[in-house]
Amino acid sequence: MNKFWVLLVMGSLPFASFSQKKKSDVYTFQSISNITVDGDLNEWNDQLIPVEGDAWSFGIVKEENKLLVAVRVQDPTLRQEAIRNGIIVNISYTGKKKDGAQLIYPFPDRERLRALAQDEELNVLTLQQELLNSSRGYYLNGFSRVVDGLLSFENSYGVKAVVKLDSNENLIYESLIPLELIQFKEDEVAVQLVVNNRFIQLQKMAKNRSVNTPYSVYGRVQPTASIRNPYKFKTDVWIFGKVK
Repeated sequence: MNKFWVLLVMGSLPFASFSQKKKSDVYTFQSISNITVDGDLNEWNDQLIPVEGDAWSFGIVKEENKLLVAVRVQDPTLRQEAIRNGIIVNISYTGKKKDGAQLIYPFPDRERLRALAQDEELNVLTLQQELLNSSRGYYLNGFSRVVDGLLSFENSYGVKAVVKLDSNENLIYESLIPLELIQFKEDEVAVQLVVNNRFIQLQKMAKNRSVNTPYSVYGRVQPTASIRNPYKFKTDVWIFGKVK
């Protein structure tokens, strides 16, 4: 696998909050008890939900006043994008598919990214592990009780996430988010899980440009270039459930 592809420079911060236009399934919170966030996924007991085949799968549970998320990424290309750009947990403040409180992890250190790009001797597997190890914390945005930005692994808020590669080189992700850190507007909310990738970032950037500059100097709507989706499956899902 070409190392340049693995180290493709990230675009803007990955605050993706839209679904790709395919037939949507309706997902709700699962009921699984005694989950430990350790990256082993043992407690999920094969209850992860596959997304259009075996490219990736997920699980999501509301346990008391916390949200627990699990993701397994098996598709090799998507796995590399997730290592580079992170898994996004976007928790809307309402039951609508909107931006809300977002946890992004892994979040590789950019200085480390540049340094790794210069190392010609690293093989892909070692490079992927180095990228995972370069994260210095969790990136948070939109939480009412936490300042936007990088949050330390050792934090007093109870936020926790673990990511690793298993024996089959699949990306394994687990996270815990205390819901008391979010100011909800409704009892029922929508949660978006995103295996972040370059296509989603470019699509979001194009959408923002069209919103900010919808008209030309002649008053006509400017055409937006079509962005081709390289994946044959969805890379994000929406889940609905009550938080109160």
